[in-house]
Amino acid sequence: MTLHIVEIRPHPVALFRFLESQGLNHRGDEDLGYGIHAWLKAAFGELAPKPWRLFWDRNRPPRILAYSPIGAEELHRRLGDFADPGASAVCPKSEDLVSRPMPIFNAGRCLGLELQCLPVFRKSRSGVEQDIFLQSRESSSDRRRRDEVYCQWVQQRLTETGAVDVVDLSLYAFRLVNQLRKTRDAEGIRQSSRLVRPQVQVLGELVVRDATAFERLLARGIGRHTAFGYGMLLLRPPS
Repeated sequence: MTLHIVEIRPHPVALFRFLESQGLNHRGDEDLGYGIHAWLKAAFGELAPKPWRLFWDRNRPPRILAYSPIGAEELHRRLGDFADPGASAVCPKSEDLVSRPMPIFNAGRCLGLELQCLPVFRKSRSGVEQDIFLQSRESSSDRRRRDEVYCQWVQQRLTETGAVDVVDLSLYAFRLVNQLRKTRDAEGIRQSSRLVRPQVQVLGELVVRDATAFERLLARGIGRHTAFGYGMLLLRPPS
């Protein structure tokens, strides 16, 4: 498998027009995770890239970075051939979608990392997700700080596949974010849920142990909700 990093440059007006047409009020979707997920599925179907991450602030136009087994040319062809007009209007030009193949990082390569993730776990009985830091506080003997809990959680998920060794991790940012999700009830009727989850950004360095396993790790992402803007492992030169 050749893994590609894809950059998508959505047109904001067309994107919000699409979201409104789908009944997705972005004010209830603070991180736009569900909205972008819905657009990616409408635009690319089963080829929708993931994991992905949205970058958008007041000073720069939005862009989405994602990993995909196919490149921008094929993605744009799928968008033009099969997407509804409202979805295709979000990225009408070929230059709105660019990509390059990811290099093979051989064993022993040291890399910097940046990760935005949701450190949550699903309770087995109720199926409800809980912040792992709040779960740790339920034990009277666990006195770890929030940053320690989150960084240890990330380290475990990075190393459990044998793909990498972690050199360093630090908590860069944390906030509680309001999210929109849609599920189906017992009768198959779609219902909206608004949830509050911990959004965490972690910086650090790793050393590749297994090149093939590392590529699979990039393609899979870290933690839950990789289709909703979380878990994309971004790489950079080590410090």
